[in-house]
Amino acid sequence: MRRFATVSASSILLLGIVFLLPRGTWASIGALPAHPLVVHVVVILLPLVALGLLLAMWKVQVFERFHQIAIALVTLCTLAALVAKSSGDSLAAAVGLPETHAEWGNILVPVAAALVGSTILFALFSFYMRIELVSKLLRVITALLSITTIGLTVLVGHSGAEAVWKDKYAAAKVPIALGFDDYSAEEVSLHNKATDCWTVVEGFVYDLTTFASRHPGGANAIKRLCGVNASERFLDEHDGQREPNEWLETLKIGRLK
Repeated sequence: MRRFATVSASSILLLGIVFLLPRGTWASIGALPAHPLVVHVVVILLPLVALGLLLAMWKVQVFERFHQIAIALVTLCTLAALVAKSSGDSLAAAVGLPETHAEWGNILVPVAAALVGSTILFALFSFYMRIELVSKLLRVITALLSITTIGLTVLVGHSGAEAVWKDKYAAAKVPIALGFDDYSAEEVSLHNKATDCWTVVEGFVYDLTTFASRHPGGANAIKRLCGVNASERFLDEHDGQREPNEWLETLKIGRLK
């Protein structure tokens, strides 16, 4: 009982302290914004811990053996959620507020805190005070909060990824040329540097200049294609592969005369 009381009291105390810390406390770690670093703890560990708690509601004997560890883990994840929310508010002041992501995050924090509370109370009334009716009620509440936490974490993570990457990813796949011109092999050969890189693949001309730094194999793999007919090299490496061909299409600027 003493160890359980210590773990439970420490969990509640830590959550209270972190909640009451001044805004901006978690704005950065070193020279980097803290939010992208901390949020991964939340979106990975919190749903896993919540899933473990959900399963534990059907295996109470197992939960009895590990309930103190479970309380510590769900508290750690909730602390991370608090830090992620605080650091997210600070980051929003610098880069703008992703409203949907922020709204889901604001809901997740109290739900995760409620999960900590229900886990502590379920353990208390199941293994120490042993009041069966209260234990059964808290078992249901903890299961529902676990499911809600998992769902909210998915929504927080998805909306955050959309806010950061959706527009950038879509913009990267917009073709760089709206119309096509005809170019000779001699014209293509003049664009033979990494800073000005054209190539030919199967009768079409492509401007690879902006893609060199984004190529998964490194810029050197692109430099070898500059100013030459790269049909054989490209097909040997990427024939039949959907993604490389999709990226290549966005770089098409014309046809070979």
